[in-house]
Amino acid sequence: MEQLGAKLQSLRKQKKLSLRDLAERVGCSPSYLSMVENNKVDPGVSRLKRIADGLGATIVDLFQRGAPSDVVIRKNDRSQGTFPRSKTDIEILVPPIPDREMDARLAIIHPGGSSLGDYQHPGEEFGLVLRGVLELSVEGTLYKLEEGDSFYFRSSQKHRFQNPGNEDSVILWVNHPPSW
Repeated sequence: MEQLGAKLQSLRKQKKLSLRDLAERVGCSPSYLSMVENNKVDPGVSRLKRIADGLGATIVDLFQRGAPSDVVIRKNDRSQGTFPRSKTDIEILVPPIPDREMDARLAIIHPGGSSLGDYQHPGEEFGLVLRGVLELSVEGTLYKLEEGDSFYFRSSQKHRFQNPGNEDSVILWVNHPPSW
């Protein structure tokens, strides 16, 4: 997460936004954003999504590394993000191609991990539970998924996730357009 704060601050400054400007877009205080930028607070997945939206970026953009020309991304070369408060890790499966039309990631949600609240954004989402269990709430309807189950919904619907199990849940998660 140490790189995350610096990346957020750099993006904010590139966009010529003050902490106050971004805070108004995100719906939080400037002091909270300062703590995130200085790696004193882990924003969790749902709040980080709002911050990325306020910067005109995606969560994937915040962790992406590698060359835009890469066609193959080796397992050991994947960009990764860790969200301690949400008990979630992500491995980014797509190269940082400008104007890409989807993003894909492995979400490793540790026992008790969750999005820490509802969020929504433009687009659509597809997922496949590769291991473990997942509780997915879409517009207040709770779905319990197990290994091999898949889901699809419009991302503009309020949604949240959590792992109620005792082992890691591994989810292949795809968004179109890139919005996560």
